[in-house]
Amino acid sequence: MIKKLQALKAKKGFTLVELIVVIAIIGVLAAILVPTMLGYVTSSRVTSANSTAASIKNNVDSFLTSCDTAGYGMLKGSGQTARFTITVSGGTWSVTNSTPGSFKSANGKTWGSAAITGTAGQSKASVSDPNQLLAIELADLFPEIDTASIIAYCEGGKTMAVAYTADKGTGLTAGTDCPSINAGGFGSSFAWDGSTAGVSSTGFIVGTAPTVPLGNGS
Repeated sequence: MIKKLQALKAKKGFTLVELIVVIAIIGVLAAILVPTMLGYVTSSRVTSANSTAASIKNNVDSFLTSCDTAGYGMLKGSGQTARFTITVSGGTWSVTNSTPGSFKSANGKTWGSAAITGTAGQSKASVSDPNQLLAIELADLFPEIDTASIIAYCEGGKTMAVAYTADKGTGLTAGTDCPSINAGGFGSSFAWDGSTAGVSSTGFIVGTAPTVPLGNGS
């Protein structure tokens, strides 16, 4: 028993200086690692947003091809352009077409310009506006997207550029939140937030397809 007490007395705890040194080391490591981890998370979100934008671009392209086959596709030629403004709120997709006159009408399908909604699983049987068909198709293809704002720029039946963000449900503004979109795709000289491609000066993570690097738009 005496030996045990002597052994306990012999044990010493950390001194105040040792504790301060350990805390200082932890503080230095945190100062180094936290920004790195935050940068990694941001980079990962941008990569994911770019991937989603590319998938949306491909699917809008496929949809336009199907419309063309059915006789109500987009008119050909570089002068035939349209911008789809797409929003998602609570899983409900809304599509607005800036230039319905750039599309043909056939088989009871006529393109409109008013915002029109669609949800996953919704029947397409009685739909007369292809904008709604697009909303339903995208809702079916991307059930994981609950909130988003999207711009898809099309020319002569081809999707030239798509910008996508899940950080806001409405009001993605080309030229402010993402590069301007014009004939041929994205415009030039867009610097994002000045340090990270895919992060707008307004703080949103924005995916682009084709991907727009830092300080460039095309």
